[in-house]
Amino acid sequence: MTLSVGWGHVRAAEVIERALLDGGENVEVRTFDAIEKARPWFRWLYVDTYWWMLRHAPGLWRRLFERRQREAHRATAPHWVFRRGCAETLRQLKAFAPHLVIATEIGAAEIAALGKREGWFNSPILAVQTDFQTEPPWVQREIDVYGIGSEESKAQLIGWGVSPNRVVLCGIPIDPAFALAYEESEVLRALGLDPRRPVVLVMGGGMGPAPLDEIIQSLERCGLPLQVLAVSGRDRALKPRLESLRGKIALDLHVFGWSDSIPELMTAADLLITKPGGVTTAEALAVGVPMLLTHPIPGPEERHVRYLEQNGAAVQARHLEDIPRLVAQLLNNPEKLAEMARRARELARPEAAHAVAHVARALLEKATYIDFLAPPPTRSGESAYLM
Repeated sequence: MTLSVGWGHVRAAEVIERALLDGGENVEVRTFDAIEKARPWFRWLYVDTYWWMLRHAPGLWRRLFERRQREAHRATAPHWVFRRGCAETLRQLKAFAPHLVIATEIGAAEIAALGKREGWFNSPILAVQTDFQTEPPWVQREIDVYGIGSEESKAQLIGWGVSPNRVVLCGIPIDPAFALAYEESEVLRALGLDPRRPVVLVMGGGMGPAPLDEIIQSLERCGLPLQVLAVSGRDRALKPRLESLRGKIALDLHVFGWSDSIPELMTAADLLITKPGGVTTAEALAVGVPMLLTHPIPGPEERHVRYLEQNGAAVQARHLEDIPRLVAQLLNNPEKLAEMARRARELARPEAAHAVAHVARALLEKATYIDFLAPPPTRSGESAYLM
């Protein structure tokens, strides 16, 4: 189960599904995105309002997030919002009768916990986090095991009352392709890049608020003969804007939309400029590409910045105007870049998806002792309850 507030949660669900199927067992895996079947008002309330705040009132979102952390709120929304807004997801869960539910997003974990609490299914829940920090609403008594991304997350969950025996440090699930040993010279040749000139990869996340076009234009001020790889992701309006920069700026610009070649692009890059999403930065750690982090989402991604900076794998650009200076400083200091790359690889957990799959198989093995195919308890007024 996931909830596509951001594409990192969906990517994590996809790679976990592949890891489960890679195991060779007779396992049927189905991925539910709660947004796909949610009622329109739920999408507006839970997703659209969130992104509106990030773009137009980031300070308000930061205050709401910090208050939730400080007061240890155990819900991102009232239970009735999930119960009514995601009624079809609960019905599909009941029809599928899973032996195990894996949740890769905080709202999805709350829906799973609600579904188990109210009898829509009766199986273990494995909550898999895609951040280096965690939040109080992940703490639900119906969740059996947590797969987390860092020791910091483990300490936070234990501090909020979760048993250490229920927390497993797996890492953030990413495609194992990011750990493959690509030959850099061959990648550069395939991309048509000059090995004698620095390569900068610019990404902003699938739905992030980072102004990639402004970032790329600012790179002209580095005074270096840069080759820039720009990935617009799922933002269809952004790609033509980036392509229109060709010929207007003195940079060798290569523009990509949604791409399955991110491991190769990261391999080619001397430096990655990105919004610090959990999955994107975990992928960069696996490749060992130094990061310049910019435009973090208030709250979770600001904490990612601190984590990656403290561990020597990244540098933060606090303002757009800082980017050219920091890029020039880093690219002119190969020893610094090499140290950042080394520290990144030390933090990396490229086999995280298979680690999650291993925990999932252990839970499934344990579940064979219980008849999970029996129908869940009947509740009075069940249909009306979900209207």
